[in-house]
Amino acid sequence: MRFAPLSRLRYAEGGDFQLQNDGYVHCKTLPLYIFAQAYEGFYEIEAGSEYAVCEEGGAFFTPPNVPLKIRHCVNAATGVMRVRYIHFLAETETGLDLFSGRKLQLAIPAADCVAPAERLSALLKNDAPDEFCLTAEILLLLSQLYCFTTPAGNAALPLEIEKLCNWIRRNAASAIRAEDLAGRVGMSRSKFFAQFHTATGMTPGEFILRERIRHAAQLLLMHPSLSVKEAAEQCNFLTPYHFSRVFRRVMGEPPGRFRNNAHELFRASMTTQPRNSIE
Repeated sequence: MRFAPLSRLRYAEGGDFQLQNDGYVHCKTLPLYIFAQAYEGFYEIEAGSEYAVCEEGGAFFTPPNVPLKIRHCVNAATGVMRVRYIHFLAETETGLDLFSGRKLQLAIPAADCVAPAERLSALLKNDAPDEFCLTAEILLLLSQLYCFTTPAGNAALPLEIEKLCNWIRRNAASAIRAEDLAGRVGMSRSKFFAQFHTATGMTPGEFILRERIRHAAQLLLMHPSLSVKEAAEQCNFLTPYHFSRVFRRVMGEPPGRFRNNAHELFRASMTTQPRNSIE
């Protein structure tokens, strides 16, 4: 019997922390999935146009590249909020996002969080994990989180355009030219540009640029020693200035500040720092 290839864990970082700053609001946009459980206190979360209140013991689950506004609410009796979280990316064997085409459940009730929270807590307490076993455990956690997703339904793209978008994502760091894409789907240039814009709401050039920036954002988060100049070069931008200007337009802040804000999340308001990370 031939088994299907396993999913590939591209990035995972987790931790836990506590804070006492009731009502602290943090706004961010990350190119990563986020699962965050408040096991003391609770969250209010805005994710794009969606809003939810997560009960104590519950969690929020959000996709990459969505503007988030996160309000932290302490437990009224203890005056403390305690959180555990994981940021991640996982791919199929062909390099596609494992959760692509799925709608995530924004607020997950406390009762449904028990199993994934226990697994995440065990991962964070493992000080010297075996790399293979660690990856396996994280993928098991992601399989539990997958249960909090549903098919996106009418958000599906035409098959030819969807395949092309996935190809662009896999090759985002390459020098892709919008003018060369029509031939990949066997259309005239004018027909292709019209259909692509109708399906995605963007021109092919805009889509390529957005995916290059998202790829660059992932590089900056995954490789802390990588300079902005090196990220620009790896993603085929002619100058760091052009890269920074486009990055700010797409991600809402310059690349250096984006990385600093992502890695220093909650630092100003935490009474203790995240105890562990999964990398």
